[in-house]
Amino acid sequence: MATSSSGTRYRCEACGNLTRFEVTATRTTRAFHHYTVGGELSVEDLEVVSEQLDSVICRWCGTGSNVVEIDADEIEESDDLDNSSRASGGVG
Repeated sequence: MATSSSGTRYRCEACGNLTRFEVTATRTTRAFHHYTVGGELSVEDLEVVSEQLDSVICRWCGTGSNVVEIDADEIEESDDLDNSSRASGGVG
């Protein structure tokens, strides 16, 4: 699996879940560590150099094999159609 962008969502094709997933990822980061004289650490300028998604598992049914990536806009368009259908008295 590639990295997940903010425009990507997940859907479990087994149970229909769109909201709850356990995501395991490996990240490589670069950061500036600033230690005080007393030894307390403050991490500054954290940058994600690379990120790899290792697995995505549905929290509802526990499967990972039926989880697919979908475009977030696809869900918003579907929600808009459902809402307009309900507003006009249609079945949604």
